[in-house]
Amino acid sequence: MVASDMTINSSPQKPLKQGGLSAIPADIKIRTKERTSGHSHPYLNGNFYPVFEETVGDEGIECEIVGTIPEVLRGSQYIRTGPNTLNVPADGAPHHFFSGEGMLHGVYFESGEDPKGPIRPRYMNRYVRSDIFKKQNDHGYLHFPLGIAMAPTPFFKFVFYMIWFYIKMVWYKVTNIGDGNTALTYFGSRLLALQEGGKPVETAVPSLNTTGEYFFEEDPNKKDKNAVVTAHPKIDPKTGEITFFSYSLQKPQVLYSVVSAAGKRKVWRQKIALPKPSMMHDFATTDTYSIMVNCPLYFEPSNALRGEPTLAFDPTAKTRFGLIPRYYNDKSDKVYWFETRTCHIFHTANAWDEKDQDGNIIAVCMTACRSDGFFRDITLWQPSGPDNYGGGKTEAERLIQYKAPGSGDYNSQDPDKPFLTLFRFVLATGETELTTLCPIGSEFPVINFDRYMRPDLRYVFTASTEESSFNTGAKFNGIIKTDVHAVIRKKGELQASDKLKSANVGGEGQWEIGAQTLATVQAQTGQSHRFGPHIYGNEAMFVANGPRADGQPLAEDDGFLLVYVYDERQMENGVPKDKARQVTELWIFDAKKIGQDIDPVAKVKIPRRVPYGFHGIHLTKEQIQENQEFLARRAASATRA
Repeated sequence: MVASDMTINSSPQKPLKQGGLSAIPADIKIRTKERTSGHSHPYLNGNFYPVFEETVGDEGIECEIVGTIPEVLRGSQYIRTGPNTLNVPADGAPHHFFSGEGMLHGVYFESGEDPKGPIRPRYMNRYVRSDIFKKQNDHGYLHFPLGIAMAPTPFFKFVFYMIWFYIKMVWYKVTNIGDGNTALTYFGSRLLALQEGGKPVETAVPSLNTTGEYFFEEDPNKKDKNAVVTAHPKIDPKTGEITFFSYSLQKPQVLYSVVSAAGKRKVWRQKIALPKPSMMHDFATTDTYSIMVNCPLYFEPSNALRGEPTLAFDPTAKTRFGLIPRYYNDKSDKVYWFETRTCHIFHTANAWDEKDQDGNIIAVCMTACRSDGFFRDITLWQPSGPDNYGGGKTEAERLIQYKAPGSGDYNSQDPDKPFLTLFRFVLATGETELTTLCPIGSEFPVINFDRYMRPDLRYVFTASTEESSFNTGAKFNGIIKTDVHAVIRKKGELQASDKLKSANVGGEGQWEIGAQTLATVQAQTGQSHRFGPHIYGNEAMFVANGPRADGQPLAEDDGFLLVYVYDERQMENGVPKDKARQVTELWIFDAKKIGQDIDPVAKVKIPRRVPYGFHGIHLTKEQIQENQEFLARRAASATRA
């Protein structure tokens, strides 16, 4: 079976274990009616539409396998989160892709008692039962609708929503608006579900049951109830430290923290000032610095006076990058700010300190997915005409023939398409150098995280963006593997021969190798795999292979890529053709070989629909055991108390 031919019927290889059930949980009070046609909003239509059932019990549903599950996955679990709206807005109501309660979807590679017996993948899903989830389940929709903030909204309507939002927060005593719908991290023996507006939510594995909130406290009796955490904290693979920040509309706009692997607060909520409050989704860290990404996606409440979005991208402003000393003290340390031409960044991949032969840091480097404008396909909000949702590209804009990246002619590139890019912040000059690393539009960069912050990290795996139909939402249709070092080497060769395409032209930081050269380097050194017609997925998670038998170190890309994919031919008119026979597959690729004609090494056939979502994590057998032992100790301690 080729990789692009997603089989919907059951495989004869091994029958499903009987009794695997899903049901709407007893504690869910919201009852959404079954639809006979798709929701009018693109991000509530088709496989963006939420699922309301959870797997029954903690064992999950046994899944069929096509191929062979890699041995390194034995006893481990792959989990992905995403928005799964509990209170579905009415057709035509404002909505945003980022809105919705978090739901975890996991595949547990159960080993059984025989350590060499068959690996039996089991699927389970759970809502993240955060404080905001519980309150919305009891009282209806409480979140401030992001669709209002990112849409042109009349002033008095905006003010009404703001006031009504705060009244409900106070009246229903909401203590945490974090719903865990964005990303996952493992720290302090807990799996944490994250959303940058609130506190982390603890989750048990492999059951995915919610166990409480996490406050990054040294003393459990002194919980900091304001410890909001960005959706993408960074864990140092050498020290185990976790670094994160939180941002808000009030001053100071940013609070920066570092916590040791043992839970000691080494840096706690140090203040960083910004010229304007802005949305900052991700950042990066090196051994010496944390890199704050301050794109001009500003919160401007005064925009409502003009009927404009209150959270809007300013294409006339510079993008700023703050180099923060790792153990920053706001009383004595300085943030070093760099600028470049306007761009937007959702996600970073890697960062490192660049040193000279004497060991002195001469530059700080970062790889990230960069677009010249804000990726508008994610901001579709409400109808502005027949079959036309506001916020994305117009039909005329979609017909424009944009230039390929790599030339430095940024004004002629597709402003909505993110491209993997190298940022080099030169300490001596204060300049920022930009070099596009891949000519294919993609997002959700993933690396071998064991090598995070290392300059010798070579490969970045990203999700390729789909050239979708008009106003259907952002979809991802494949995996791109980029050899970062190959582009950097080519850049060095062109620099040495004085043939670099451009060098800081107009102060905009272009250090590009040329569009044709970039395409050639990607064709010679990179790899790609498109899932096939009608098949879409999300982020592909890298899992390093087990130790080699000869004791030699693993190659960087010696491992596997795991990604959920869904064949949209199971849909008709925006709803499932047959709700009882939905299949999502977890494809497992050899990360060394992901060419178009190379099948996944295994496909796990999940007899359920897994909606499109955001970020995932892979937990080892040891981490799962550690979490179970931690929760058992905590339960025993609570019983004694």
